[in-house]
Amino acid sequence: MRLDSSALSLHLKRRQIVSLPDTGGAGVSVSVTRGSVWITQDNDLNDIVLERGQTHASPQRGQLLIYGLEEADVDIVESPADAAPALHA
Repeated sequence: MRLDSSALSLHLKRRQIVSLPDTGGAGVSVSVTRGSVWITQDNDLNDIVLERGQTHASPQRGQLLIYGLEEADVDIVESPADAAPALHA
């Protein structure tokens, strides 16, 4: 799937992995509206677990992996675009 936009909504099944490519410039904000997810990003030693109602803002660039710990709905928004291209997933 390829989506040219600054925002992306995903529905993840339990144990589903979604890989978002390097955003090129700015980071992204990931918000969970249902369920829970595990997030890891290139060049970041910290992993993040988010549950419903929680948001993680990553100011750095790098490929992002989002794993559904359970069925989940996730909204992803680019950080304010200084030089960031649209998300492609």
